Amino acid sequence: MTLHNIMVITTKYLMMTMDTRTKIKKVKELSKLLERLIAQDHLYSEERIVEMKEALSSVKEQIAEMEKQNYKGFGK
Repeated sequence: MTLHNIMVITTKYLMMTMDTRTKIKKVKELSKLLERLIAQDHLYSEERIVEMKEALSSVKEQIAEMEKQNYKGFGK
């Protein structure tokens, strides 16, 4: 199972079990974790870094989609 698949499964599980704001917070934490791991590129092979970058882009897309669905407008 690749890192990308694990991230997708994790975020789907989070989406089923939590409040929307909590979900967004957890997915953002996951995004920050991936960014920190990618920054330490000397610890990973090039193939693993590519997988982590793909997972990060997927997570960021999910964050954008969740925020778009949760947007209630100014002052609401």
